[in-house]
Amino acid sequence: MRKLSANALLLFGGDAVARALGFFTTVHLARALGAESFGLVTIGLSILSYALWFSDLGLTTLGTREMARPADAREHPPADILATRLILSIVVLLAMQAVTFLLYPDPSARWVSALYLLSVPAFALSLEWYFQGAQRFLPFALSRFITAAVYFIAVMTGVSGPADAPRVPIFSLLGTLAAALLLLAIRRDERLVPAGFSWERMAGVLRRAAPIGVGGIFAQTVQLLPPLALGLLATNADAGVLGAAMKVIFVVLVIDRVFAAMFLPAVAKLFAAEAERSRGHLERALAFIIVLGFGIGTLITVHAANILRIIYNESYQGGALALGIMSWFAAATLVNSIFSYGLIGAGAERSYLRATVSGGTIAAVLTFALTWWWGLTGAAVAMVGGELAIVTLTYVEFRRRIRLRFARPLAVSAALAAALIILADRFGPHDLWGAPILGALFLLMAYLLGAIRRDDILWLMKR
Repeated sequence: MRKLSANALLLFGGDAVARALGFFTTVHLARALGAESFGLVTIGLSILSYALWFSDLGLTTLGTREMARPADAREHPPADILATRLILSIVVLLAMQAVTFLLYPDPSARWVSALYLLSVPAFALSLEWYFQGAQRFLPFALSRFITAAVYFIAVMTGVSGPADAPRVPIFSLLGTLAAALLLLAIRRDERLVPAGFSWERMAGVLRRAAPIGVGGIFAQTVQLLPPLALGLLATNADAGVLGAAMKVIFVVLVIDRVFAAMFLPAVAKLFAAEAERSRGHLERALAFIIVLGFGIGTLITVHAANILRIIYNESYQGGALALGIMSWFAAATLVNSIFSYGLIGAGAERSYLRATVSGGTIAAVLTFALTWWWGLTGAAVAMVGGELAIVTLTYVEFRRRIRLRFARPLAVSAALAAALIILADRFGPHDLWGAPILGALFLLMAYLLGAIRRDDILWLMKR
């Protein structure tokens, strides 16, 4: 238990520090570059993120699983996994450079995106999967910190105006490369150079990993595609405003990461014991998540303009409507965690893949259609619509195993959110000092109206 607690502290502590540095880096970039140049950075990051998903294609997860096994029980040695990652990264780098050149007529967008894509081989070189699978979490956490710290220091000292936008991807590459080289230097006895090159072995590694990665690519479409669509169909400034708003949402979704880390092993254990016995636990967890998600959505919607003004500056307040809409993406993501991780915990990976592929396809169609029709606001609506599609489809798959009752928490939370948003719009206050009052009022009313009950609170305290 002590080792488990220490590992959890290392993982959460390292991730929290890295994310905090990343958040402050983004705030500085948004303020220093302005919406137009920050839009170039946002577009480049989205292209890089897609490239990383394709260059990984589930290899990180496969590598972690293989390293967790005894050496004589591994199907694929770490040397083959690393070699496959490096070869695939070169292929994806060249392909994405060509795609970027064809899609974006703006030379600045092409240049910044091309520089970002240079980080793909550096990410492939990283051995985070190696240390995570071996349960050596200190190097893993240190890698996350080094990446964020080098990037933060470089940006804070080297970016002061819009003309510095091309420097940003270079600084990102430096952080990634520094962490990758550190992990290579401190690895232990494992051989990381294949005994002999074999296309057959590489293909075997890819066949095992690809099903893991495909679902993730489609699921990430909801958040990665909107900035790219804005760069194509609207303006770079709109992409910058969306990127600034998305960073606020991703900070909020740290809650989701913590919840997922605790929920997945718990639900897997419940299903292993007896699936039907897990119903009551899952219904209570879902009720709390629904109330929490709607409460967060209400607070961000009411205070969106002030959040953007305080974190960035007045030039980003035009994205208040988009941030308010995107807050419901955060709410939907929290609810989706119950069904998605429930499916994975139950061993239903194929059902999860089926739902995410269908939902990601719907999200892609919505993104291009609504962005073309409604610009920045349409992109925000598409994010929410795409995530709701994935929530619905994962729920349908999950319902085939267990039917959960959550109509009351959902109806009460939705009605409360609508009522408080309307009242706040008419009577205020919109200043951030009113946020704790609004949040406390939401939770109190949710309790009084039966969305959560006294027994649910006692259950949560025991957990």
